[in-house]
Amino acid sequence: MNEPIQIWSEVGQLKRVLLHRPGLELKNLTPRYLEDLLFDEIPWLAKAQIEHDGFAETLKDNGIEVYYMDHMLADVVQDPEVKSELIKRHLKASPLIEPEVLDAIYNYLYEQEPEQLVSTIIAGLSKHEVQHLKKYRTLSDLTADSYPFYLAPLPNMYFTRDHGSVIGNKLQVSSMFLLARRLETIFLRIIQKYHPLFKDVELAFHEEIPYGIEGGDVFVLNRDTLMIGLSERTTEEAIEWVAHKYLVEKELIKQIIVVQVPTRRAYMHLDTVLTMVDADKFLMYPGVRDNINVYWMEKGSENRVEVSNGYSLQGALRKALNLKSVEIIYSGADDEITAAREQWGDSTNTLAVRPGLVIGYDRNEATNDTLRRHGVDVIEIDGSELVRGRGGPRCMSMPLEREEFPVRK
Repeated sequence: MNEPIQIWSEVGQLKRVLLHRPGLELKNLTPRYLEDLLFDEIPWLAKAQIEHDGFAETLKDNGIEVYYMDHMLADVVQDPEVKSELIKRHLKASPLIEPEVLDAIYNYLYEQEPEQLVSTIIAGLSKHEVQHLKKYRTLSDLTADSYPFYLAPLPNMYFTRDHGSVIGNKLQVSSMFLLARRLETIFLRIIQKYHPLFKDVELAFHEEIPYGIEGGDVFVLNRDTLMIGLSERTTEEAIEWVAHKYLVEKELIKQIIVVQVPTRRAYMHLDTVLTMVDADKFLMYPGVRDNINVYWMEKGSENRVEVSNGYSLQGALRKALNLKSVEIIYSGADDEITAAREQWGDSTNTLAVRPGLVIGYDRNEATNDTLRRHGVDVIEIDGSELVRGRGGPRCMSMPLEREEFPVRK
């Protein structure tokens, strides 16, 4: 495909998307490490894969080209130098320091075929796999029962939205807030650097963004506007850093709407409580309606970012989208109990296929019916196991190309 990777809309026709099909990393989830790996429950892998395949087929049925993270990585690590770089970057970012351990792991991984290498790094590398390759016994060998991995599994990989954001024709690689997810962005950097699909895509920033900003908090509303969530995983420091780069140094956009949500695990990103579903409609969890703060950032005098408050969410969105009105649709039919129950099932984490058509989990019946009553069609998918990772269709997808909507005159 010769069309460029480009995103200037949240709801324009989705054309290409990056996914990761859940794999053996979910097999390495155990109750003991659930909290450390950011899970509340253990998904059943076989069923989760069936559900994810259904999600991918739904995308394809709607004319969307699907790319898989592991396939793209396997393509680029056919090159021995890229293979070596991928392994070295993961080892450098790991907590390992013992030279013999590092050498043993490097050699073990380097001998693997590309597909197996990618699978191993994502699934996690147990101590037992490498122990026989070492000459000396170390403390970690004796503590394998208490912590069995040299490289921890990456079970959150299927939430590709968080890894980065395409903004215009640039790729913003996320700065993951929590240690359990920081290795995930290495894959995206490798793909951007070496895969031909990204040959015309520049990094928005070559330097690392301060911790943290994640893709679930980044919304590309139009050519002028980003909306960024100030949440459990995205900090004031990261937003201010990004704002200065985009608004002052690069002048890539004109304004940023910052929406502050309560700092809770349940609202880890803005898109867990708010998504755009049409050109003038947003879906929101009513439980946060009175607990958000909205700020407006734009370029001010003396090459500084000017920040103001006093905006309502609708007021800021009307101004940014140049609309007379913006409709907020409340999930769960705006019923407190229903909305809270369906919020646990990521009812507000919808993915826009095109204006007025979204993908959502079938379990969220009240929310889906509410959307339809407000003129938004819903394609329902099964996600009973996928949702155990606390994410919906938006979380599970990183858009690479959308049609611009509305068309800029």
